[in-house]
Amino acid sequence: METASVESFATSDNLKVHNYARRLENAFGNSPDTPSKSPAQKKSRSVSPDAVSNSVLLAAIEKVSKLQEESLVKLQSVKASVKENTSSICKLTCSLEAMNRQVEDVTEKVLSLHYKRRWNLRVARIPEREGENVKMVVIELFRSLSPLSAEKLQDMVDIAHRLGPKSGNSNPQRIIVQFLSRTCRDAIWTEAKRSELLKQKKIRILEDLTQDDKEVRNRLWPLVEKARREGKKAGFHGSVAFINGKKVSVHDI
Repeated sequence: METASVESFATSDNLKVHNYARRLENAFGNSPDTPSKSPAQKKSRSVSPDAVSNSVLLAAIEKVSKLQEESLVKLQSVKASVKENTSSICKLTCSLEAMNRQVEDVTEKVLSLHYKRRWNLRVARIPEREGENVKMVVIELFRSLSPLSAEKLQDMVDIAHRLGPKSGNSNPQRIIVQFLSRTCRDAIWTEAKRSELLKQKKIRILEDLTQDDKEVRNRLWPLVEKARREGKKAGFHGSVAFINGKKVSVHDI
C-alpha cells in the first residue's frame, strides 16, 4: 500500500513537472535541438541596373544637348556668312551689271565712231600757216576737185582740224575732215583718187581708217601692188581690197 502511494506520488509529481515544462514550452516556444546559426553578415548595398541606365542616359542627353547647342551656334554662323555672301553677291552682280552697261555704251560709241569714220576724210601734206582757218583751207582744196560751190561745200563740211599740235611745214600735221553729207564725201573721195592737181601739189586725200584697218591693208598691199603692175584695176575700200572688181580679204591670203 505504501508502495502504491509512492508510485502514485511519483506519477503525480512527474505529471506536474511535465505540465510545467509544457507551459514553459508553450510560453517560449520549442527549444531547438541544435545550436542556432550565427546571423548572416549584411552585404554592401549594390547599385541597381536601373540606376546605372538612368545615369548613362542622363549623360547621353547632356552630350546631345551640348552638340545641339554647338550645332546651333555653327548654323547661326553659317547663316550669317550666307547672308553676308548673299549681300556681297548682290553687290557684285550690281557692279557687273553696271560694268556691262558701260561696256555696251563704249561698244556703241566705238561702233558709232567706226560708222562715222565713213563720213570722214584725211588730208595730208598741206603746209601749215600761222593763224590758218583749216576749214576754209580744205574747202578751197575741195573746190578744185568738185563742181560744188564754196557755199555748198561749207554747208557739207562739218568739222576740219589738224591732228595734233603744229609741227612745221617740213612735216605738217594731217587734217581730219568730217562731212554732213555722205554723198558729198564720196564724191570728193572719188575725184581725189584720179586728180592730177593733187599729184602736182603732192597732196594726198585718204580715208579715215582705224588702226586695225591699216594693219589689214598692210597685209593686202602686196597683192594690190602686184595687180597694179600687171595692169589690173586694184584698190581698197575700207579694209577690203578689190582686184578687177573681185573682193579680196585677209581670209583669202
